Amino acid sequence: MKVRGLLETCGVWLLLILCCGQAAWAMPSAAGGESVRLGMYMKVARDLNRADVRAVLEVWAEELTHRFQVPSEVFFYADIDELRKDFDSGRINMVIADAMAFVRHFKVAELADGFAARLSTDASLLLLARNGSTRIGLAGKRVAQVDGDEISTTYLETLCLRQYGRTCRDVPLIVVPVRNHHQAMTRLLFGQAELALVNRHGYNLAIELNPQLARVGQVVHELAFDTQYFGFFSARVDPAFRQFALRSIPLTHMNVRGRQMLAVLRIEQLATADPVALQPFYELEREYQQLSNKARGKAGRK
Repeated sequence: MKVRGLLETCGVWLLLILCCGQAAWAMPSAAGGESVRLGMYMKVARDLNRADVRAVLEVWAEELTHRFQVPSEVFFYADIDELRKDFDSGRINMVIADAMAFVRHFKVAELADGFAARLSTDASLLLLARNGSTRIGLAGKRVAQVDGDEISTTYLETLCLRQYGRTCRDVPLIVVPVRNHHQAMTRLLFGQAELALVNRHGYNLAIELNPQLARVGQVVHELAFDTQYFGFFSARVDPAFRQFALRSIPLTHMNVRGRQMLAVLRIEQLATADPVALQPFYELEREYQQLSNKARGKAGRK
């Protein structure tokens, strides 16, 4: 009986060891010696505290390594060309960036499955005209726009080219650069701009800070999409490892460290995504280039 009891006790402990150690033992076979080497393009953190962003991403890398058994490290880039160089060399094998950075510096075939940042609302671009405006055209108007935001600039130039067959500079149109969407709305409120180009998420945040901004403008143009922030693996990474690494993405908002990271980044949650999600942005870039070439052709014939 003593021997039998000892065997039963050993069997229970062996079962516990097998269950508790399953994730750790799965790593060598599933990861195959591979690791996530994440390149973060810091331009996406324009309105955030850069030190906080670095800290939470480093903690997230530790979480992936220890909790989910996905060896991970993160690198930070201010220069997209440096990031691209390290992507080509294999120093990094995953990229977090805004949609236009992917469109202008990567081909779809170079990218593989990854994740998208989901916000509390969609991130559609809205061109707002100040209430009471009698003329909605772009010519001669002052447009408040977040400085350095490539997708906003591309969309505004596309609107100028659609309406006038000329660039915004030649329309002419005056861009009033601002730091964030709240400032863009404020310029509209105080009559310092007749138009404001913001995304819906930024628009809603501005209204939360100042409810009277809800009554200041009317939408005259809109470009619809869910989000503009993504993270994609290199297509050279083994598909089995990609699937193994990404299994933690839908769980990010369910643990303390994940929620801390999302709070700092002002994201509701992460969802798995395919590079096909970039299609609306590639289409915008394609239209912009076609209209630009057509405008240059007309100018050359004069």
